Amino acid sequence: MPNVAAAALPDWREAVYVVVRSIPEGTVATYGQVADMVTGVTVTARQVGSALRFAPKDVPWHRVVGAGGRFPIGKQSPYLSKLQLDLLIDEGVRCRGGTPSVIDMAVSQWKPASALYDSAQEAENTLDA
Repeated sequence: MPNVAAAALPDWREAVYVVVRSIPEGTVATYGQVADMVTGVTVTARQVGSALRFAPKDVPWHRVVGAGGRFPIGKQSPYLSKLQLDLLIDEGVRCRGGTPSVIDMAVSQWKPASALYDSAQEAENTLDA
Protein backbone atom coordinates (compact mmCIF):
# COMPACT_ATOMS: atom_id res chain seq x y z
CA MET A 1 0.00 0.00 0.00
CA PRO A 2 1.46 3.38 -0.96
CA ASN A 3 2.31 5.83 1.79
CA VAL A 4 -0.03 8.81 1.22
CA ALA A 5 0.17 11.83 3.46
CA ALA A 6 -3.15 12.59 5.15
CA ALA A 7 -2.87 16.23 4.04
CA ALA A 8 -2.92 15.09 0.41
CA LEU A 9 -6.32 13.44 0.79
CA PRO A 10 -9.41 15.60 0.20
CA ASP A 11 -11.53 16.33 3.25
CA TRP A 12 -14.70 14.60 2.10
CA ARG A 13 -16.72 15.99 5.00
CA GLU A 14 -15.85 19.57 4.07
CA ALA A 15 -16.76 18.76 0.45
CA VAL A 16 -20.22 17.73 1.73
CA TYR A 17 -20.50 20.90 3.83
CA VAL A 18 -19.74 23.09 0.80
CA VAL A 19 -22.71 21.63 -1.05
CA VAL A 20 -25.04 21.79 1.95
CA ARG A 21 -24.10 25.43 2.60
CA SER A 22 -25.24 26.24 -0.95
CA ILE A 23 -28.79 24.89 -0.43
CA PRO A 24 -30.98 28.00 -0.36
CA GLU A 25 -33.22 28.79 2.57
CA GLY A 26 -36.74 27.49 1.98
CA THR A 27 -35.60 24.48 -0.02
CA VAL A 28 -34.32 20.98 0.73
CA ALA A 29 -32.06 18.45 -0.95
CA THR A 30 -31.89 14.71 -0.44
CA TYR A 31 -28.84 12.91 0.92
CA GLY A 32 -28.37 11.33 -2.50
CA GLN A 33 -28.69 14.66 -4.27
CA VAL A 34 -25.97 16.14 -2.06
CA ALA A 35 -23.75 13.09 -2.65
CA ASP A 36 -24.15 13.50 -6.41
CA MET A 37 -23.18 17.18 -6.23
CA VAL A 38 -20.00 16.69 -4.21
CA THR A 39 -16.95 17.17 -6.41
CA GLY A 40 -13.36 16.16 -5.92
CA VAL A 41 -14.23 13.03 -4.00
CA THR A 42 -16.87 10.31 -4.28
CA VAL A 43 -19.33 10.04 -1.38
CA THR A 44 -22.50 8.09 -0.79
CA ALA A 45 -25.80 9.27 0.65
CA ARG A 46 -24.92 7.50 3.90
CA GLN A 47 -21.64 9.36 4.10
CA VAL A 48 -23.53 12.64 3.68
CA GLY A 49 -25.63 11.68 6.71
CA SER A 50 -22.51 10.77 8.65
CA ALA A 51 -20.85 14.09 7.82
CA LEU A 52 -23.94 16.04 8.86
CA ARG A 53 -23.91 14.35 12.22
CA PHE A 54 -20.73 16.32 12.98
CA ALA A 55 -21.52 19.45 10.97
CA PRO A 56 -20.22 22.84 12.16
CA LYS A 57 -22.83 25.37 13.23
CA ASP A 58 -22.71 27.23 9.91
CA VAL A 59 -23.91 24.17 7.97
CA PRO A 60 -27.71 24.09 7.52
CA TRP A 61 -27.98 20.33 8.19
CA HIS A 62 -31.75 20.57 8.47
CA ARG A 63 -32.08 21.26 4.72
CA VAL A 64 -31.03 17.70 3.87
CA VAL A 65 -33.79 15.10 3.98
CA GLY A 66 -34.33 11.52 2.96
CA ALA A 67 -35.73 10.40 -0.36
CA GLY A 68 -39.40 11.22 -0.67
CA GLY A 69 -39.10 14.08 1.82
CA ARG A 70 -38.83 11.91 4.91
CA PHE A 71 -36.71 12.44 8.04
CA PRO A 72 -34.38 9.47 8.62
CA ILE A 73 -32.99 11.29 11.66
CA GLY A 74 -36.25 10.40 13.43
CA LYS A 75 -35.06 6.80 13.78
CA GLN A 76 -32.35 7.97 16.15
CA SER A 77 -33.97 11.00 17.71
CA PRO A 78 -37.62 12.06 17.58
CA TYR A 79 -36.48 15.36 19.13
CA LEU A 80 -34.07 16.09 16.24
CA SER A 81 -36.72 15.07 13.72
CA LYS A 82 -39.14 17.59 15.21
CA LEU A 83 -36.41 20.24 15.37
CA GLN A 84 -35.58 19.64 11.70
CA LEU A 85 -39.24 19.92 10.70
CA ASP A 86 -39.70 23.09 12.76
CA LEU A 87 -36.60 24.72 11.25
CA LEU A 88 -37.77 23.88 7.73
CA ILE A 89 -41.30 25.15 8.32
CA ASP A 90 -39.83 28.39 9.73
CA GLU A 91 -37.95 28.77 6.43
CA GLY A 92 -41.13 28.26 4.40
CA VAL A 93 -40.62 24.66 3.31
CA ARG A 94 -43.97 23.02 2.59
CA CYS A 95 -45.14 19.67 3.84
CA ARG A 96 -47.16 17.21 1.83
CA GLY A 97 -50.89 17.71 2.37
CA GLY A 98 -52.24 15.54 5.14
CA THR A 99 -48.75 14.37 6.16
CA PRO A 100 -47.08 17.09 8.21
CA SER A 101 -43.92 15.03 8.76
CA VAL A 102 -43.18 14.60 5.03
CA ILE A 103 -41.79 17.41 2.87
CA ASP A 104 -43.57 18.19 -0.39
CA MET A 105 -40.59 17.53 -2.65
CA ALA A 106 -42.40 18.71 -5.79
CA VAL A 107 -42.55 22.19 -4.28
CA SER A 108 -39.59 22.35 -1.89
CA GLN A 109 -36.79 20.31 -3.45
CA TRP A 110 -33.81 22.37 -4.50
CA LYS A 111 -33.24 22.32 -8.21
CA PRO A 112 -29.93 24.13 -8.50
CA ALA A 113 -29.35 26.43 -11.41
CA SER A 114 -25.99 25.85 -13.01
CA ALA A 115 -24.71 29.08 -11.43
CA LEU A 116 -25.39 27.77 -7.93
CA TYR A 117 -23.95 24.39 -8.80
CA ASP A 118 -20.85 26.06 -10.27
CA SER A 119 -20.39 28.22 -7.16
CA ALA A 120 -20.43 25.10 -4.97
CA GLN A 121 -17.82 23.53 -7.22
CA GLU A 122 -15.66 26.67 -7.14
CA ALA A 123 -15.83 26.76 -3.35
CA GLU A 124 -14.76 23.12 -3.21
CA ASN A 125 -11.88 23.82 -5.58
CA THR A 126 -10.58 26.52 -3.22
CA LEU A 127 -10.49 23.86 -0.48
CA ASP A 128 -8.12 21.83 -2.61
CA ALA A 129 -5.75 24.77 -3.09
